[in-house]
Amino acid sequence: KWQEDYVATLFGWKRPDGTRRYRESMAAVPRKNGKSVLAAGIALYMLASDGEQAGQVYSAAFSRDQASLVFAPASRMVKGSPVLSKRMNVIESTKRITHPMSGSFYRAIPAEAANSHGFGASAVIFDELHTQTSRDLYDVLRSSQGARSQPLFLSITTAGHDRKSICSEVWTLARQVRDGQVRNPY
Repeated sequence: KWQEDYVATLFGWKRPDGTRRYRESMAAVPRKNGKSVLAAGIALYMLASDGEQAGQVYSAAFSRDQASLVFAPASRMVKGSPVLSKRMNVIESTKRITHPMSGSFYRAIPAEAANSHGFGASAVIFDELHTQTSRDLYDVLRSSQGARSQPLFLSITTAGHDRKSICSEVWTLARQVRDGQVRNPY
């Protein structure tokens, strides 16, 4: 039920110009509640059905293995669906899924990718944000969305304890926005 409500809220509300109302979201949910599978479905939707030409969808995390936890179910979804497998190509060796019709791709990336350039993210799924020891990748991906008309930045995480981390900062901002104390600057 929580996943259904979450997706309906995230994608169901539109602005007067027809774009998505919500451009950023944080899902802080206990382990084994389906965050990675939900995020995989959202990544595939953003890849093929959001209407973005030359879209760049990333699942990011501290390590390549962690980033792959969203990629793995997305890959299985594509391979297991006759409809999706006709429209998308899975490239396991580079943790990439392409959607040739729109010229878009989905790619899993670890924190060390923060030193790379050329990101133009239309969607970011940041997995286990509480494990980030640096905000470098978060900031690179956030700033890469500037040219997109309705980017999505989704952070998914379990609980963390570091009150000085990027996760704590995002969590605090999310609560302030929710409570009407501040307007989201993104």
